[in-house]
Amino acid sequence: MNRPTCTRPHRCFIVPPELLKSLARTQADDPALRRTLQSTWLVTQQLRIGRETARLAAMAQKTSQFHKEAVAGPPPADYIYDCQQRHSLPGKPVADPANSPDIGVKTVFATTQKVADFYAQVLARNSVDNRGLDLVSSLHYRQYDNEDYDNAFWDGRQMVYGDGDGKIFTGFYNSPDVIGHELSHGVTQYESHLSYDGESGALNESFSDCVGAVFHQWLNGWSADRDAGWLIGAGIMGPQSLARNKTCLRDMVDPGNAHCLSPQPGSYRGLDPTADVHINSGVPNLAFATYARAVGGNAWEAPMQIWYRASTGNRLAQNATIADYARGTLAAATALAVDPAPLAAAWRSVAVQP
Repeated sequence: MNRPTCTRPHRCFIVPPELLKSLARTQADDPALRRTLQSTWLVTQQLRIGRETARLAAMAQKTSQFHKEAVAGPPPADYIYDCQQRHSLPGKPVADPANSPDIGVKTVFATTQKVADFYAQVLARNSVDNRGLDLVSSLHYRQYDNEDYDNAFWDGRQMVYGDGDGKIFTGFYNSPDVIGHELSHGVTQYESHLSYDGESGALNESFSDCVGAVFHQWLNGWSADRDAGWLIGAGIMGPQSLARNKTCLRDMVDPGNAHCLSPQPGSYRGLDPTADVHINSGVPNLAFATYARAVGGNAWEAPMQIWYRASTGNRLAQNATIADYARGTLAAATALAVDPAPLAAAWRSVAVQP
């Protein structure tokens, strides 16, 4: 295999690396699939090394690689590139993505535009940096020759999508919540700069899950009581996963359910400080979903407004704990003139005392 040097930092992935490793161990009878999972795990580990450097750099420099300066005003443009099963980024530009015969290109183009609309209409935000940063996506990415790529990531400047292995995972652009999740790592990058380890890392992942899930609900007009609206990654489950009754990566309402490919703890008492940030994010995820369902209606109204306010405007420390975040949401509820009682109850239900 041709293993290129990885130079782009600040990558945030949808599939936890430990899940890739675990899945690889079960594929003794399918060497090709096992290699895909192993190589994706290796790439994920390599690309995460530069995350801290990029996080610190983002605090001082908030500009796009495609524009010298991001400015307030027009909404972001949406650019699509085709990696053509190679690792060079961004790849070959797609001239007319809205009318492309490639269903992946059309899907990413349309959904990315909808994420920008969601930011503008629901969050009053202009792109990931709130200054109109153009949204760039590269599809059909492969890090290694002749191997599928089982992940999607935000690399600090753009989105990158693998096509999946066709068995455990399908194309990573097939789930709107995945696209909303990954782009929202850019919001965190430009706002709170949450450190990507420990509880702050879990909060980083949780904020993206919350935005991704609520974006999916908003896109479909689903109210908070609809169970399907709280599944993360349902659209990227391949036939082998579905045959094992694995219907999603994560379930924000029931994070430990057996139908999750990557189950999580649903209580702070079950938090493992050594676990991957994608695992411990289940605790704040459940608090958000519990609160949204308790107050009823649409999660993109009061619940999302509270979470967004708590996560932006320099209100959140880089090393914030889950309890810190809980207190921040209560302060946001008060500022928004929303009754904090059901919110405090939701946090207590996951053993977090705000």
